Amino acid sequence: MPDVDLAATVHHSGGSYPVVAGWGIIDQLGPRLKELGVKSPAYIITDSNVMNPHGRRVQRALEAGGIAAHCFILPAGESSKSFELAQAIYQWLVGLRAERGQAIIAVGGGVVGDLAGFVAATFLRGVPFIQVPTSMAAMVDASIGGKVAINLPQGKNLVGAFYQPRGVFADVQTLATLGRRELAEGWAEAIKHGFILDPALVDLFEEHAEALMEVSPEISTEVIRRSMAIKAGVVSQDERETLDIRILLNYGHTIGHALEACTEYGRFLHGEGVSIGMMGAARIARELGMIGQDVVDRQRRLLERFSLPVRAHGVTVEQVLRPMSLDKKVQGGANRWVLLERVGKAVVRRDVPRELVEATVRELVS
Repeated sequence: MPDVDLAATVHHSGGSYPVVAGWGIIDQLGPRLKELGVKSPAYIITDSNVMNPHGRRVQRALEAGGIAAHCFILPAGESSKSFELAQAIYQWLVGLRAERGQAIIAVGGGVVGDLAGFVAATFLRGVPFIQVPTSMAAMVDASIGGKVAINLPQGKNLVGAFYQPRGVFADVQTLATLGRRELAEGWAEAIKHGFILDPALVDLFEEHAEALMEVSPEISTEVIRRSMAIKAGVVSQDERETLDIRILLNYGHTIGHALEACTEYGRFLHGEGVSIGMMGAARIARELGMIGQDVVDRQRRLLERFSLPVRAHGVTVEQVLRPMSLDKKVQGGANRWVLLERVGKAVVRRDVPRELVEATVRELVS
């Protein structure tokens, strides 16, 4: 019988896995994970904001399905994506005598998923890994595709791996507990998917912005599944970002990551940085004659309807440019920019003049 909650299947070099989104599906996790071969015990990694109620609900669901589960609770926030926290989890796993066939289950947002996945990829040279995203950004973006990493002080995600999960299970109901700021920053990633690959998704956002910010069950689940399917399709085509396909998902991220890094991950949520970065990328595309002002204005209006920032006051041009030079997408010393040709169509450009980048950043921070 087909799974009515299945959003997509990711195909990769080692096989495939389901990407699932539904309302209240945490309570079904026990049998779902047993179908994927998850054995007892399992190791839940979550954070201090998510443990109650979601982490505890996952633990109860697993135990009801015959899978004992231990929990490691991280401090919430981007600063937890560090070597120190990874080492603490390794020590915890060793203390519990964790074995190679036993799964790590990430319950939380992108920080938890990235760190737990990095540990899963490296502990005992790799243990099974399950994603249970509870933030919007993690559901539509970070949990899908196997990018796992930790940060260095110099920049974001500079140490990591490609390590695919066995499955992604997003319970849309968990979003109802998020504050409006956290909800909006996650929608930024899904809005990004529309602008680079799916103009009809942009139309949906424009039509239902208010309902999406209220986490209306039906429309929120539909839009999340659609966005997840876009991400799943891209990573299935370009698992390790070698074909200029997966890099399209980095629309807005060159400036966005730089803003996060230069403010020490304390001022901008990830999606807020991406929102500002999307406006920077749109301005660059307009100046290069790729799009008109109408596309720039349409993007800005939509981001503003979700109360997302479109400027970054209080940082300097130099602060933003410095971490951009360490961006993972740099090739031959030059940034690769993801730019729009139209709504729903993005391309990669390597020929953006530095003067235009500086002028764009100056406009964003002024």
